[in-house]
Amino acid sequence: MGDNMDFKTLNAIIINNTEKTRLDRGKSYYKDGYVEEVQYTSEDRNLSISGRVESENQRRVYNSSISVNLDEKRIISGKCDCKDCMSRSTPKELAICKHIVAMTLYVINLLKSDVVSNLKQKTITVKNKTRLSRSVDFINNDFLTYFETKPREKVNLEISLELVPGGIVIADFKIGIDKMYILKNIRDFAYARVNSKDVIYGVDFVYNPINNYFDSDDEKVVDMIEEYGMGLSYESTQREYRYMRVTGPSVRRLVEALKYRDFELKYRNTYYNPKVIKGDLPIDISMELIEDEILLKSENVLPMPISQKGDVVFYRGDIYLLSSESGIYYKKLYEILDEYKEIRFAKDAVSKVLTDLVPKLNNISNRVNIDKKIEENTCKELTVKYYFDLEDGKVVCDLKFYYKGEDEGKFIIKDIEKEEQARYRLYTYCFERDKDKYVFRGNDYELYDFLSKEINRLKNIGEVYYSDKLKEKKIYNSTSIKVGLGEEVNHYLDFNFEIEGVDKKEYKKIIDAFKSKKRFYKLGDGNFVDLEDEETKEMFKLMESLGFSNSLNDMKVHASKALYINDLIMDKKLPYIEGVEKTKEIVDRFKNIDKVKSDIPDELNATLRDYQVEGFNWFEILDYCGFGGILADEMGLGKTIQTITFLLSKRGKKSIIITPTSLIHNWKNEFEKFAPSLSVGIAHSLKKEREKVIDNIGSYDVILTTYGALRNDLEKYEKINFDYCIIDEAQNIKNPTAISTDAVKSIKASNKFALTGTPMENNLIELWSIFDFIMPGYLYNITKFNAIFIKDEAQIENLKRMITPFILRRTKKQVIKELPDKIERQFLVELTKEQKKIYGVYIEEIKNKLQQKSDIKDRITVFSYLTKLRQLCLDPSVIIEGYKGKSAKIEACLEIIKDYIDEGNKILVFSQFTSVLKNIGKKLSKNNIEYSYLDGQTKAIDRIKLVDEFNESKCKRVFLISLKAGGTGLNLTSANTVIHFDPWWNPAVEEQASDRAHRYGQRQVVEVIKLISRGTIEEKIVELQESKKQLIDDIINVNLSDGKVLKSLSDDEILSLFK
Repeated sequence: MGDNMDFKTLNAIIINNTEKTRLDRGKSYYKDGYVEEVQYTSEDRNLSISGRVESENQRRVYNSSISVNLDEKRIISGKCDCKDCMSRSTPKELAICKHIVAMTLYVINLLKSDVVSNLKQKTITVKNKTRLSRSVDFINNDFLTYFETKPREKVNLEISLELVPGGIVIADFKIGIDKMYILKNIRDFAYARVNSKDVIYGVDFVYNPINNYFDSDDEKVVDMIEEYGMGLSYESTQREYRYMRVTGPSVRRLVEALKYRDFELKYRNTYYNPKVIKGDLPIDISMELIEDEILLKSENVLPMPISQKGDVVFYRGDIYLLSSESGIYYKKLYEILDEYKEIRFAKDAVSKVLTDLVPKLNNISNRVNIDKKIEENTCKELTVKYYFDLEDGKVVCDLKFYYKGEDEGKFIIKDIEKEEQARYRLYTYCFERDKDKYVFRGNDYELYDFLSKEINRLKNIGEVYYSDKLKEKKIYNSTSIKVGLGEEVNHYLDFNFEIEGVDKKEYKKIIDAFKSKKRFYKLGDGNFVDLEDEETKEMFKLMESLGFSNSLNDMKVHASKALYINDLIMDKKLPYIEGVEKTKEIVDRFKNIDKVKSDIPDELNATLRDYQVEGFNWFEILDYCGFGGILADEMGLGKTIQTITFLLSKRGKKSIIITPTSLIHNWKNEFEKFAPSLSVGIAHSLKKEREKVIDNIGSYDVILTTYGALRNDLEKYEKINFDYCIIDEAQNIKNPTAISTDAVKSIKASNKFALTGTPMENNLIELWSIFDFIMPGYLYNITKFNAIFIKDEAQIENLKRMITPFILRRTKKQVIKELPDKIERQFLVELTKEQKKIYGVYIEEIKNKLQQKSDIKDRITVFSYLTKLRQLCLDPSVIIEGYKGKSAKIEACLEIIKDYIDEGNKILVFSQFTSVLKNIGKKLSKNNIEYSYLDGQTKAIDRIKLVDEFNESKCKRVFLISLKAGGTGLNLTSANTVIHFDPWWNPAVEEQASDRAHRYGQRQVVEVIKLISRGTIEEKIVELQESKKQLIDDIINVNLSDGKVLKSLSDDEILSLFK
């Protein structure tokens, strides 16, 4: 089998029995390595070959086989599961395809090279190692070569077309660069483009889609060539390979692609260089009235349609492109006129001809000439008329079309488009044709839409007429609503509501429909209430916000809501509300609140700033009108002094002020300072002392108590009627279910006010709770408030309107012109019971020691006693090991820090004692408050970093600073609040510390708060600061070791510090 005769014989058998195209393709498959595996068997000069051959796109593998007799030089059988073999009419056992050819050539090559000549096996299987390594070679070589950036050469394209009757165009092509070559095999060209292969056309031109390109216009034609070529099979004729046959929609596609290039066209042995023109045909079409007929004919030879649809037309050497619709009509016109030369219509068909035919002709040619006798006797002015009626409870429409001159016997040119629009509009509104009328078939929603909106839109198309029955079908809106406000009686105004023509029994259901966000409400009589009408919606929103949505019986409005109603009426323009003048007096008072000037009591030991005078007048106006209010000024603006001024003006009346425990003595101190003429009792501390004050309430103008004490003494207060009840830090009653909140709200008073810097911290219920205290019922009960305002965000604007007159808030930025650069105030702190007990023990111990003359003369020992007492005031745990009690000062400081942070402030906290500062830091951490810390152990370089970080950070809002380490040399102008946790002997040192914030570059008002423990050494220090400044300077500036200055103090002066 290894001699030359065997492989030559096999080669001859394949060549002689295979069609040339398949043979060539098989050779290419063999050369390109598509054969994966072969198996052949030799026995008695019969050779059987089978194998696996990959498809050209590498997506499939075909199983092929062939059997031959070498002596007889004939094929016994040939099979392959490819499409080519399976579809041929040749007996399947004799089919030879490119895959069989490739496989056989592979075996021939093996025989030729003697690779298997010495093998003794009768059956041999060979894996194509070349094929297995082909992918690796491709990756290593061809793959990267494929993506190389190379200059591409432009290929030119020449096109020749031939028109064949029957809507067929034959296209012939040449391609090339310098020399043009006939495209003899379209299929080879298409496959080369798809598979990025070479096609050789001549010595100087090898086409490859990677190396060559066509310009954009030619590319459209080339795409068509490719599509056509890929559709050809091996059984296609040589002519089919050579010429592209174009039919159907492809004709227009091809011509569109040729619109901007030159090409040759052959028709009836004549050659043209046509232009492609998009538009009307340049032909004359005439229409004449001859006696009782209309004659339609063309004055020219008609253009020939060359596409099956008629939209591509050849005329006088050029090609015209009509619209798809015009092409259909022209083709029909062409067929008739080409055969009969003219078309005749009866005279009574004139209107139809003018309406239906002429517009189509005008789209084909702009040279349609109509006989003047026809034109002068035509009319086309259409009037559409809708006649609506109510029949058996259903809305019906009789649609009529009237043409001007119709009654005069003129030819009518119908406005088909407008007629269709008139009908279509009815269909969109749920009408259906029923014989000669249109009947409404929609649901209630669609009927409401039609009657409220759509019926009026029909007037844009034609005239609309209603029967008397239909006119009775109404849609009620704000024009039917009547609202009246009655006279004020005991702070209440009657509120009267009516929808004219609607049964009052349906009012509740109407409002429920509005609350459910319905667009309308259908009344029992079939009519509608429009709930989309803006003025109607505003009316129902008003009623809902006034609490009338659930009950419409005996509707009354508290005078406090007069401002809200008036504001809403003015803004929303609700003209149907009558009696607004009833609220005018109340409204005018509030509008002129800034002009009201109540007399400031002469007994007030202070000069109020302008905004504080306004706050005092605000109290006066609200009180005069019988309303409560919330003074919500930012901290540090003097809510306390404004309140004291108001109560001083009401001298002789009984008032109670409820405060947090930490603030009660500050209030007492402020009263003593600014209004000493008022008798103030403190119902705090021990039960006996509280009861004594409450039992002698007639002796006091003002009672001061705390939230906790009030809860314990509630029984005593239940019997007392106060004129005024004022709560400080009103956020303490933000939880409406808390016991302390109930206790506060149970206090009986003619009028109530609340003071807070934060009337709402987390949610609207907190605001409701405070309003429920100052004006119970103004914002309804909690259930109704929740339903109206919390569950319906649309009502938030109304809520703002309701509360605005009763909340007065000013910020430091708003009144900065009235404020000094620095505001200083003292904050008295009551020690806890544990602290008082320990402090008392230490005082007695120190007094006993001082009674020994030796101790009192030792000024260093005296100073150590003073230091220990100061530390007990700050935090006993710093000197008493195992102390588990609280520090009143740290708790008070923490509350101040929280409040000031909430308002966006930055705070510096100074103390002489680092151990106390560290305990404050622990408290801040537990409350998730970020802070900076600086003391004497902080390195100089770290000091700078800490200062820069604090000034730039938005998170760190507190800086804890040791007085000695940070009292000088720091620039902390980002802070606007300074807290001196403990008083220092020398006020100048405190001033220097405060100046860390109050210095050049500071653009805000700086507030300085000094925390003072009431009834302790700290109060004595403050007194000494003011009365014995020289003494303080001596103590501070002396070298304590020699005790000279302290020796200059008398024993009585020393002892006075410990009283």
